[in-house]
Amino acid sequence: MPRAKSTTKKTKASSKKADSDSLQEFEQFVSQTPRTNGRGKGWLLLTFFIVIVILAAILWYVSKSTSLEKELRYKAIYLDNNQVYYAKVVKEDALSVYLDEVYYIQLEERTLPPQEEGGELQVVTVPVLVKRGEEVHKPEGWLQLNRDKIIAIEEIGED
Repeated sequence: MPRAKSTTKKTKASSKKADSDSLQEFEQFVSQTPRTNGRGKGWLLLTFFIVIVILAAILWYVSKSTSLEKELRYKAIYLDNNQVYYAKVVKEDALSVYLDEVYYIQLEERTLPPQEEGGELQVVTVPVLVKRGEEVHKPEGWLQLNRDKIIAIEEIGED
């Protein structure tokens, strides 16, 4: 039995030594400066590449929006009932075309005074450009036209 006691004393002493060794290894591990390998540079390059792609997408979107302004020019829209609308085409889908800032020509009869005394009044038909929305019923918003009623759409000049 005395041997058993002495072995326990040795194990306690050896465990204290092992604890101090492991503590010393831990302190060395903590005090070490981190090792840098190529992974940090890889992440940096990947982040830089993603930023470049995002900036390129933003530039592309901005250039696309300036071309959108060119698309929002006035166009003449000819219908199958001989009506012509002058407007900006703001949206198109499979069934309809949507117009904004719409103008059309309406024929009005006007009477002119006689050129000589005792002459008759003259009735003349005059084309008048009317802006949509100035009618009696005051329509608002986009004008929606069915595609099957449209014969042609063509760009018109600035003036």
